Amino acid sequence: MTTITRRLALALLAALSTAAFAQDGKPVRILTNWFAQPDQAGYWQAQEDQLGKDAGLKITVLQGGPKIQTIPQVASGQAEFGIGNADDVLLARLRGAPVKAVFAHLDYVPYAFVYHRDPAVKGIADLQGRSFAVNIGSAYWEWTKKQYKLASVRELPVSGDLSLFRNDPKIVQQGYSLYLPARMVEAGIDVQQISVASLGYRPYNVLFTTDEMIQKNPALVKATIAAVQKGWSNYVRNPGGLKPLLTGMNKQISPAIYDAANKDMIENLISHDLGRIGCMQDARWKELAGQLRSVGFLPASFDEKQAYERGLVTGCAP
Repeated sequence: MTTITRRLALALLAALSTAAFAQDGKPVRILTNWFAQPDQAGYWQAQEDQLGKDAGLKITVLQGGPKIQTIPQVASGQAEFGIGNADDVLLARLRGAPVKAVFAHLDYVPYAFVYHRDPAVKGIADLQGRSFAVNIGSAYWEWTKKQYKLASVRELPVSGDLSLFRNDPKIVQQGYSLYLPARMVEAGIDVQQISVASLGYRPYNVLFTTDEMIQKNPALVKATIAAVQKGWSNYVRNPGGLKPLLTGMNKQISPAIYDAANKDMIENLISHDLGRIGCMQDARWKELAGQLRSVGFLPASFDEKQAYERGLVTGCAP
């Protein structure tokens, strides 16, 4: 092969490789922390709309479930990004996991305590002495117990089975306010709820990645964040568009529950300024870290700023 022919062949191979990359894109995997459902909607929208393609990315959302642990799986390279809760990211950072929140899609995790309808219950203190089905030992629960002096409650491990709740009129069950009360109503159980956010505990729902990804692939991280921010704004403009996909993947989310969850999220959990979706505030992270310190989950010396990076989302105030 002549030198000129070799050069032409190499140039053609490079052109073909570039074209293939532009067509397929660099894989970006986003691992969710539960089965497909509306609180993940903007990420699924980014995948469906092929957002990031113009930046050379191919975003794929990986469905989570009860055996999925997004923080260790992202930390070990099984996905580039993961979805989690801000308090879990803080605690993971304390334990040495090199993960950092880069985008907050919901203003707070929609935890709630759900109980059988009871006119006598005016607040959390009126649930004293009852059984609570919760994630035993979790940060939000330990903080709630201490803050509201729930010393005489009985703790049970939470499960997705509604039969225990149905048969015990004095039980309280943890769940997402977006889904659990509506599932119980569909099952014929009349319920009320108290949101954990209304009690004062408000960790962001976040997208996170690793320190290494931020340091070595800053352009990819920024392009991914821009794509998912657009995904969330596209979803807000047309929340019904994902209904066939998400209700098809998760049979526990009926069309009616899907619609109600979308309404609640758009009204209460997602920034009304679509250009500011994903923004975080130092004060909120400081507040959360203080709450974790109050129950002994974080030491006084821990700097919460190592667990998040605010500067990667465009449109946020300094």
